[in-house]
Amino acid sequence: MTCRQVPFDFARTLAVPPHDATLAPRAARRHAAPVVPGEDRLKLSRATLAAFAAPCLPLSAVGLPAIVYLPPYYSRDLGLSLSAVGIIFLVVRLIDIPLDPLIGHLIDRTRTRFGRFRPWLGAGAVLLVLGALLVFMASPGITPLQALGGLFVLYVGYSLFMVAHTAWGGVLTTDYHERSRIFGWWMTFTQLGLLSVLILPPLLARVLPGEGNAPGIHAMGWLLIAGAPLTAAWIFWKVSERPLLADHAPRLRDLLSVFANPLMRRILIVDLLSSLAPGLTGALFLFFFESVGGYPQAEASLLLLFYFLAGMLSVPLWTRLARATSKHHAMIVALLGFVATQGVIVLVPPGNFWLAALSMTLAGAPYAAPGFLLRAILADVSDAETLRSGQEKTGLFYSALVAVSKLGYAIPVGLSYPILAAIEFDAKLGTANSVQALNWLTFLFIVPPILLAIYAAWVVRGWPIDAAAQAANAAALKS
Repeated sequence: MTCRQVPFDFARTLAVPPHDATLAPRAARRHAAPVVPGEDRLKLSRATLAAFAAPCLPLSAVGLPAIVYLPPYYSRDLGLSLSAVGIIFLVVRLIDIPLDPLIGHLIDRTRTRFGRFRPWLGAGAVLLVLGALLVFMASPGITPLQALGGLFVLYVGYSLFMVAHTAWGGVLTTDYHERSRIFGWWMTFTQLGLLSVLILPPLLARVLPGEGNAPGIHAMGWLLIAGAPLTAAWIFWKVSERPLLADHAPRLRDLLSVFANPLMRRILIVDLLSSLAPGLTGALFLFFFESVGGYPQAEASLLLLFYFLAGMLSVPLWTRLARATSKHHAMIVALLGFVATQGVIVLVPPGNFWLAALSMTLAGAPYAAPGFLLRAILADVSDAETLRSGQEKTGLFYSALVAVSKLGYAIPVGLSYPILAAIEFDAKLGTANSVQALNWLTFLFIVPPILLAIYAAWVVRGWPIDAAAQAANAAALKS
């Protein structure tokens, strides 16, 4: 099946109000038969969705838990300084991130009897196992260079796996609302994985009280080592790949098309902002609740479970809201909900665990929505780009999103940890830190994430591709 190369003016599309019937690209409307949104919908079975989403369970150990637990563990237990840890996590991301667009480009050019995505996902699983051994099983006395090397292997494996995985999800259907459902499952399994990973350190701290933090970190590593190859095998067996909609493979110079596309630029900005906000709270979470809130690490970790449990249980609600309104309207509501609930956290009196748990539950409810809705929106943008250029760039577009998300979680550690060191905050002192240091910690935990979320909501407003526009694009691609 081929796709005609037709003109599509992204700048004009951006200028159209979201309710206007001209939202569908002009060429798409010219070539497409009249369509009803959802008319040609392919509804995937729950078994297929579960197989697709399953890799999110082990991959969760490389996401936010790695930011929450690994930096404090490397500084407090393995002997590296706060500044060194912050710089290592930032540098490895700056080295790793430029590889993501190249990986996406190579995926788009891949033509094998196993498909486009399977070879790269399998290679990523192998590197994830090796990286987990180097990072989660590290011993005291590790050098900064060794830490940097281990993290690099881990994150390259994560890139290969995650780019192939999310791009695969973007082409499972062309239906506007079904994409929300697909990535809703993706996010639900991600949150379930986060809960599984995050419960390990406090659980093992209670079971093995004299062993410190090492058993919990090691358990996170073993979950990744066992889970990555097993879930990769499941998705290989259960999930099929859609035939290409375009005959022409992208060229190396097409890497710049990510930034030439105005809609893609907006997606990348929103993803960076919506990753920086929870990334900053995640990087400072244990420090804030232990030093400002006065909670032991086990209780602080338990508070994080309330946060992610609320995020997981709220995914169906955000999916329904996206269906009732649109994906971008649901995202705006979620971002503003994050703003409102983040400010409540600082009002909780220190030491009041159940009030803190309630505030974290409220804050967690909107947390997951931007991540999966943005990936569903990106699939629509990828279809529009295929229609415009005659080339499928799904891998490239999703790789850019993976790269920006990494940056959104690396920058908070790379910036906030040196700031904490500069204000003489000492992670080992806890509540005994100076008032000035604790005030700065509170400011960093609350104010910047709120401002970032407000800006993200402002950028996503007036999004031009709705269900009707996507239905017209999908019909044009099939014609």
